[in-house]
Amino acid sequence: MDAGAGADDIAALAAECGLRVVADAAKRTRTVAARSFRRGSVLVAIHPLHAFPLRAGEDGAPDAVARGADSGGAARDAAGAGSGVGPETRCAHCFGALPQRRPRCSRCRQAEYCSMACLTRHWAARHHFECGRLDARAVDAAAAKIKPEFRPCLRMAAGIGAAVAGPAPAAGPRWLRVQRAAWDRLVSHRERHPGYVLRQYGEIARVIAAATGGGGLRGAEDDTITALCRSGCNNFAASEPHGVRTAGHLCSPLVSLLLNHSCLPNAAFAYSPASGRQVVRALADIAEGDEVTLSYADGLLPRAERRKLLDAVYFFHCSCAKCCGGGGARAQIDALMDRAPDSADQVPERLPTDYASPPAIEPWATRVLALLAAAVAGDGPAPCTGDSPLERSLLGAVADVLPRNLSFAAYRHWLECQDECLERIAAGQPAVHPWACVAALYVLAFYALAYPPFHPLVGRQCLEAAKLAWNSLQLAGPGQGSAHAAVASAARARDLTLCAQRILAATADPDAADAAPSPAQEQAALLIAELDRLAASSAEHCA
Repeated sequence: MDAGAGADDIAALAAECGLRVVADAAKRTRTVAARSFRRGSVLVAIHPLHAFPLRAGEDGAPDAVARGADSGGAARDAAGAGSGVGPETRCAHCFGALPQRRPRCSRCRQAEYCSMACLTRHWAARHHFECGRLDARAVDAAAAKIKPEFRPCLRMAAGIGAAVAGPAPAAGPRWLRVQRAAWDRLVSHRERHPGYVLRQYGEIARVIAAATGGGGLRGAEDDTITALCRSGCNNFAASEPHGVRTAGHLCSPLVSLLLNHSCLPNAAFAYSPASGRQVVRALADIAEGDEVTLSYADGLLPRAERRKLLDAVYFFHCSCAKCCGGGGARAQIDALMDRAPDSADQVPERLPTDYASPPAIEPWATRVLALLAAAVAGDGPAPCTGDSPLERSLLGAVADVLPRNLSFAAYRHWLECQDECLERIAAGQPAVHPWACVAALYVLAFYALAYPPFHPLVGRQCLEAAKLAWNSLQLAGPGQGSAHAAVASAARARDLTLCAQRILAATADPDAADAAPSPAQEQAALLIAELDRLAASSAEHCA
């Protein structure tokens, strides 16, 4: 860590978190564990330098250039692009949906919340410092002149400008001192940004300068462009509470500065709706001396696409074990899945023309799900993130699968099937439940192949597949045919629900420990209770 103002604060906080920054012979830094961590442990928890929810009139396109570990990189916001900037649609604190009647800050009259509880928490956490420093109306007026996909960039630049131009670090809260010190140490890579991005950043800088009546980010317009370059390759995407769609963006320089990328990380971050902090948790047991890593790109993307994204947005060539692992099992699975989604020769074998009869679950998917269930339960191969028995077992399960059935195109096919089925079910077509269940199981199998076992996306998909399996069982009655029973069983629904419970428990919001269970946890508990009731009823019937 470089010496200078703020460096001691960064080093002290890292040490308190049990982390240590080391440098190699080439002066490249990495952060290693100074002690061992158990899976689910909180590694870092800190308020971001600036955070905001997406709003009406902002395009979701910037999700592609925000670190996607929270949402898996596959989520897109549904806000439409318009000619102007619409009203806030999400709470300024938890990023949840706003009700029609919503409280707002009585001082600045700009920050809006879903409840008085969120207003109180936001004020205590950070708004007491932010309130009045950022003229939201001026920012909105400026954003209306910018392309929708760049509006979050403008809001981020204006917010960071207000944060770094505040009182002297010694007068602010500790998290602010640390984040500001980390911000000053981030590399902008301005010289490597493409010309069209720099031109757009220049337009944003001029708009901000005009809106604030001064020079850009509390300085020259050139400083604003540099700050936009810096934030553009260090932002994070925050998912909506208990969901996967992107709800907002945050800039957390400390986490960006400390944690490097891996396509198969041993840690993941989430935005805490309870406290407004960015929380980094261990996805697996981390031994003392092991490097702690996050994923900056969706691990399900084909290798070529991940590398292209990392090179274009973060300006480095990935050399992690998954990308360059030689004979490692995860690297071999990644190579099998490295197929462009638009390759005509990689279309999955089964392309449905209707949903009359669902296909049987192929043996490779069944085996992958069994390995996942055993690993999560703790009675299977160790759930590591390297070339462990689990990884080798997963590779053995898919070694003979045709490449087109294990490609990214195949994953996208099953995900689209699942989404279409869920839409049909919502529209009152329950007959497609078996197809939805099959598609969900395939999506889960791909997740198990691409992500660590305790990745949040794996837990959410386990619960989704469990609910669909349960619904298929409920519909397996007279006149429904045998399709439902062929794709779902009570044992499979139970295994999936238990997996979901264990993963959700390991990745739950630590700041909400004393609050009510999340909707996902409540659904899992209800499903287990219903399965227990079904088992008891079956036992009585047999007796």
